[in-house]
Amino acid sequence: MADVSTNKINLSPTIILGLIGSLVGLLFFDNSVYLVCCVATFYAIIIILWKSARPAVLVFALLLQWVQVMAYVIWMNVNGADIGLLSKHAGIAVCMSCLGLFIMALTLSWRLKSLAMPSREQLFAQAKLINEKKVLILYLFSTFFLGGLGFAFGGGGGFTQILMTCASIKWVFFMVYGFVAWINKKNRVTLMIIVLFEFTTSLYSYFSSFKEVIFFAIILSLTFVRTVSFKQLVYGILVAGALLLLMLTWTAIKGEYRSFLNQGKKQQVVEVSRSEAFSKIQEKVSSLTWDDYVNVMNVFLYRVQYILHLAKTMDRVPEVLPYEYGKVWWENITYVLQPRLFFPDKPVFEATIKTNKYTGYAYSGLKQGSSFSLGYFADSFIDFGYIGMFIPLIGIAFFVAFIYRSLYGFRQINVLIRYAIINVAIIDFAAFEVDGLFLFGRLMLFFLFFWFLSKYVITRLQTWLYKPS
Repeated sequence: MADVSTNKINLSPTIILGLIGSLVGLLFFDNSVYLVCCVATFYAIIIILWKSARPAVLVFALLLQWVQVMAYVIWMNVNGADIGLLSKHAGIAVCMSCLGLFIMALTLSWRLKSLAMPSREQLFAQAKLINEKKVLILYLFSTFFLGGLGFAFGGGGGFTQILMTCASIKWVFFMVYGFVAWINKKNRVTLMIIVLFEFTTSLYSYFSSFKEVIFFAIILSLTFVRTVSFKQLVYGILVAGALLLLMLTWTAIKGEYRSFLNQGKKQQVVEVSRSEAFSKIQEKVSSLTWDDYVNVMNVFLYRVQYILHLAKTMDRVPEVLPYEYGKVWWENITYVLQPRLFFPDKPVFEATIKTNKYTGYAYSGLKQGSSFSLGYFADSFIDFGYIGMFIPLIGIAFFVAFIYRSLYGFRQINVLIRYAIINVAIIDFAAFEVDGLFLFGRLMLFFLFFWFLSKYVITRLQTWLYKPS
């Protein structure tokens, strides 16, 4: 078995020179200090965490959070504004966020450094054991049956959340199928059909969760990269550009499309047929102009960034409101560890109340059908200030590393299946804006679910999945 510190991604000399040049070039832009800080953090996360033939969810998760930090600086530059236009603490919020992501990357790397991992040859040998057709059957079953159960019961109760968590196993089978298709260099057309199927069918819902399949496809594609060359960089830029265009298009049509779906009921429901929904999308997309894309860019950057809540919190704490000295994170953890089955009087958590309190904003809450989270970085700052905020961030990194190591520890399970489980179990870590309570709760729920599944189900299912010897 190879050490986790091996299999580092190789950068071609052209890429290295380009990285250095980009840092120098950023000095000529507005808010240059913050741009350099963000881009340097991007490079650091890649160097520290990105390893070939390893579960790519960790580097993906931190880079996606990085995008939400970087978006604030770009948002200010697009509007020709100084970083402190909306908050006097916006600059320090950007820097502290970059430092927090860097420290979490270091912590994760350190905690996983001693973990013995397979070589590429061993991964390829493991792929040969798996019957792709049976994996596809499991993916289809979990997609249509388990996913259908969650939607059939509806609502947001605990039982529905458990059903939806069970339905997430489809992404495990999706990733296993993708790993085997990638390694064996066959069934890739089928894999693309699955991606397109997930993307198009997810549009027929109020929240249109098409980002899920995109996220898992990206994680899949990052897994086996060994060298980043100029050619690969160009491909990466083209893919990023296509995704940006997709997200801008969705931002431009989302408001009217959702109003069409719920037929003006102001509820998160779908009241039209699938064909009517797709026709509406086609109608809205075909009517978009270049000016629409230019105008929506500002809205898109505002929605992607999540520095503003942290900055506004820093404006008010401790100047208006005192530090909480651990109260916020204590409430986050204890709330999660009190099952409603045994604590029936536990109140419904409403993230917007906390957000309004610490930012000074007046967002609408659950009664109006919306929710605005403060973000787990802000939770950490409220409790412990500028320096102490890194303590809970390091604690989160420890917890994520614990989940990774625990699920990887089921050695009797095919390593590619373990990779898939790890990627799915930790995917909720990929959100800078998420409330600390929700982050801890989702990670805990997914860990318990996949630990139970790995110990009592997957080991037996694997016998059926394997090809005859």
